[in-house]
Amino acid sequence: MTEKCPFCNAIFTVSSVGDGGICGACREPIECPHCKKVVREERTTGYFIEKLVKAPIQDSSLSQYLGITDEEWDEMGAELNANTGSSDEMTYYYWFTVPDGTPDDILEKTGWEVDQTIDDIPVWVVDVDESPCH
Repeated sequence: MTEKCPFCNAIFTVSSVGDGGICGACREPIECPHCKKVVREERTTGYFIEKLVKAPIQDSSLSQYLGITDEEWDEMGAELNANTGSSDEMTYYYWFTVPDGTPDDILEKTGWEVDQTIDDIPVWVVDVDESPCH
């Protein structure tokens, strides 16, 4: 049977090993194999093995910063712009204008209004090097 972690939304299975003893049952933790947090405890005379089935989808740093999902960002259709000042040599921050047609649920969730400029988005939020270290 699969379970969903309430902390990170990973999907995993739990197997009991050595269960079925007559006595000595203890409460053993069942941990999410992705985030390592204890999801629950269950009595067993054995122990549990948790196996990751599907890691949770991680939203981009930009979406996390804005408090929306990547899907909601795409749904908005906003154009992210760089503020490079007058020199065009360096990006100081990013900004966008909330487009007409942004779904009401996103506007309500964020408190934004159509045609509002959302600025001062830090460079580090957008220019994240997501390649693994070698």
